[in-house]
Amino acid sequence: MTRRRLPAEEAKSIILHYAKLLFIENGYDRAKMDDLCVLTGMSKGNLYHHFKNKEVLFLQLFTQHAEELSQKWHRSAELLTSPSELLLEMADLMGRDCESPLIQALEEYAKTLSSESEALTTLKEITDLSYRAIRQVLEKGIEQGMFIHEDIETLSFGVMSTLSGATQLCLTMPKLSGDEYAALHVNAVKLLLKGIATKEPH
Repeated sequence: MTRRRLPAEEAKSIILHYAKLLFIENGYDRAKMDDLCVLTGMSKGNLYHHFKNKEVLFLQLFTQHAEELSQKWHRSAELLTSPSELLLEMADLMGRDCESPLIQALEEYAKTLSSESEALTTLKEITDLSYRAIRQVLEKGIEQGMFIHEDIETLSFGVMSTLSGATQLCLTMPKLSGDEYAALHVNAVKLLLKGIATKEPH
């Protein structure tokens, strides 16, 4: 019996769905394209037709993950007005994201990269999603007189490095719950806000 040839977008969607399950179950290092062939029922040639290697596949998945997190934050942001609350909400979301197995897989993947890897461009674009959001919130806080008048890039770097550092540190700790990861991130940002806020954050 001849297998029906799937439209390209449908095939990619199926591959991404099962690849996500595979990375979640096995991490980056132990996820194999052969196993993905079994899960999808597709040939290796078909997989490589849509994604040239495991790295490209993982980056596509992580890009989607980052975009979903960004959309979740923007939905929350519509309900909040205080710049401090917006930053704390971002801290909460990033903290809870530490519970995602994809973040654990990202740590494994990052160790495989060299300083000249083309993938660093993609990872920078993903990081820029958070950086731009942080910058906009800080600009709003300065305009409203809630944050000190400091160089915006310096402030943005400070907040971003606090959140990124909290995430990296959390991933080296014994496994915690999403609530616990979130609390660590939120408390870190609360401490930072005491240094840049003209009013005590709630």
